[in-house]
Amino acid sequence: MRPILFLLQRSLYNSATMRLLRQSLLDTDLVHLRAIAEFWEIQLTTSRQRDVALELSQAITDSAAVERAFSRLPEDQEAALSELLAAGGEMPQRVFTREWGDIRAMGPGRMARDQPWQDPVSPAEALWYRGFLFKSFEEGPDGAYEAVSIPLELKDHLPQPEPVQPSITLEPVTPPSAIFAQADLLLDDACTLLAYVHNEHPRLGPNRRWREQHIERLSSRLHSRNMARFRFLVHVASRAGWFVQKETGRLSLDADAVTAWFQRSPFDQRCTLTDAWRHDPTWNDLFHIPTLHPEDTGAWRNDPVLARQTILRHLRACTPASWYALERFVAAAKDIDPDFQRPDGDYDSWYIRDEETGAYLSGFESWDAVEGRLIRYVLTKPMAWLGLVDVGATDNGQSDTVFRLNQDGAAVLGLAGTPSSTPLPAARLQSGFRVSVPAARRYERFQLARVADWHRTGDRFLYRLTPSSLERARKESISIERVLEFLQEITEAPIPSQIERALKRWNSRGTEAVLESAVLLRLSEPELMEKVTASPRLARLIEDRIGPAAAVVRRQDWPRIVTELEKMGLLPAVRDLPD
Repeated sequence: MRPILFLLQRSLYNSATMRLLRQSLLDTDLVHLRAIAEFWEIQLTTSRQRDVALELSQAITDSAAVERAFSRLPEDQEAALSELLAAGGEMPQRVFTREWGDIRAMGPGRMARDQPWQDPVSPAEALWYRGFLFKSFEEGPDGAYEAVSIPLELKDHLPQPEPVQPSITLEPVTPPSAIFAQADLLLDDACTLLAYVHNEHPRLGPNRRWREQHIERLSSRLHSRNMARFRFLVHVASRAGWFVQKETGRLSLDADAVTAWFQRSPFDQRCTLTDAWRHDPTWNDLFHIPTLHPEDTGAWRNDPVLARQTILRHLRACTPASWYALERFVAAAKDIDPDFQRPDGDYDSWYIRDEETGAYLSGFESWDAVEGRLIRYVLTKPMAWLGLVDVGATDNGQSDTVFRLNQDGAAVLGLAGTPSSTPLPAARLQSGFRVSVPAARRYERFQLARVADWHRTGDRFLYRLTPSSLERARKESISIERVLEFLQEITEAPIPSQIERALKRWNSRGTEAVLESAVLLRLSEPELMEKVTASPRLARLIEDRIGPAAAVVRRQDWPRIVTELEKMGLLPAVRDLPD
């Protein structure tokens, strides 16, 4: 495993912060100093620790001495030192020793007795006793960490390897038997979300949570009722700057931000949502993996932006439109860049439990259960939702086992040019005051939702002009004349005369016809109806008499009607009504 790629990406390992050789030697035990002098073949002239340190600091900074000592290193120690040099000369000790072995902790007494430099247990320990690397505590973005580094005076005289940025190498696999492509579904749902917020101004609950009644009403209009996807959509919409929360807790829209998004191309609309996610430190992908339960104890933290940016960078190794096995991608990331979300190599202090077993996942042996799941989540959830990757299922029915970068995903990662937009058909005005809008005409659909109600049918983008929707438009100072102009614009056709007459008649006279659901009470003879209306309890439940032996009652009151009829000695038949 080579962590070089990740280390090069971080300013964490800045050689300007590395300790000088003189100070490193002054902090070293005398026994250790003598072991360094023995390897460098330096005849010491003093036995005091400070004087020995100063004598060594002068003797081993000579370029010829450094070259001579380096040439005596065995192949494995030379490889370890070269990797440290390629990383800038400094690396977290956990990361370095995981690949190049431990450096045993010993006091001066045991060190003098065991002489570990004679038989080091690892290349790392050998370099430690030969004075090529030293330990220190450094301060990084995520807190203090223990580092190993090559002093600057030695580093400048050592062969400088070319910075290596190893990349993932993957072989494409056979296309899957079933493909699940989100395409523009999240863009469609973003438009639906914006229209809902504009019309309903939902009041949020504590911690800006959406209330259940709004989630239920809005989810029924979305492509998916998946709650994880719903939370993601609402979050990126908020990060895109679309929402304004009033003092009352109600949401409204930022008109400028929303209008700017609607007027962009579909690809740029996707980029807006993608950027809102990939640069967002407040959406912590690790905390949204359903099989993990991270515990925010305050003693540790991860950097979600760093982790997802690294995953996206590794995806550039994929050929667009080619299918790859997800598990092979995860294994390749582990091989070349295991510490992509833990730059200090700390696999012990993060409190993360397995949701199913409750066991804590610590140590590098839990990499697949934590880092592996994170990579799978990023590809099959946010990136799939955003329409950047497609996922597929194999013949044995396993889902999300393969993936591919689609055209938009490749363009977002800089692997392809910007996709071109295709001409869209116009909206269609149908009978029953209904208007059908193509999904990609999102701005027209948003504007239509201001003057028409969403119509629950098989066509997800079907709206109906109703008295209530036109009244809503009137409150926004949208006149009937403007509604008619708008309908003509989006349908690119004249408005049928009967629809124009109906809308103008409503505008001048209001609602003149009502269709509603009610319950019909039919009695066998008019005399019974007279007895029913004579009963004060029953009379209050009757909405309207529509004949000598029939009346309309409110739907919610029919159980009470049955109870009162029972008191009169009548056994009614109840048909097609809910229990």
